[in-house]
Amino acid sequence: MNAELRRVVEELRATVATGDEWRMMNDLPAGARPESLDVDTPTAVREFLALSDGATCGDVTIFGGGALADMQFYCDPVDGAAVTLGREKWFCAGVISDEPFFVDRVNGEVWYFPDTGVEWWQSAVFEKAADDFTAFFLESVAGPGHLRLTGTEPDDQWPQLLERVGRLRA
Repeated sequence: MNAELRRVVEELRATVATGDEWRMMNDLPAGARPESLDVDTPTAVREFLALSDGATCGDVTIFGGGALADMQFYCDPVDGAAVTLGREKWFCAGVISDEPFFVDRVNGEVWYFPDTGVEWWQSAVFEKAADDFTAFFLESVAGPGHLRLTGTEPDDQWPQLLERVGRLRA
């Protein structure tokens, strides 16, 4: 288990609890019991879920263990899609502004469809967000990459929380 990941999740959870507005729109619940998680879940995602059984962090939602199996439909190939996915290679761990993001089952990289003005499955733009899920969370969900990843403004609620705990600065 990554010590920095544990520290950041605990810090964010404690900070969310200090503000009514932050609690209404964000959540980092207690971790899931390891035996309750599907063995098909990539290791880094399982480690995160052991700290927080899902998360809502501004415009990024990480699915909780109970929802993961049902959300894997995002990985199914779509007729006419510019990018062909598949459950053998990809694992959908959550959404960014209602658009899915994926963990490569082979190398652990996190990929997503940036907002290009079309539905995600119609987009030919599929970009690597991070080398692994832990880096994705620390840099793009709970760090300075959040604004670029989500397109939110610095005065939005989650970026304000990140600024408060000193994580929005590069």
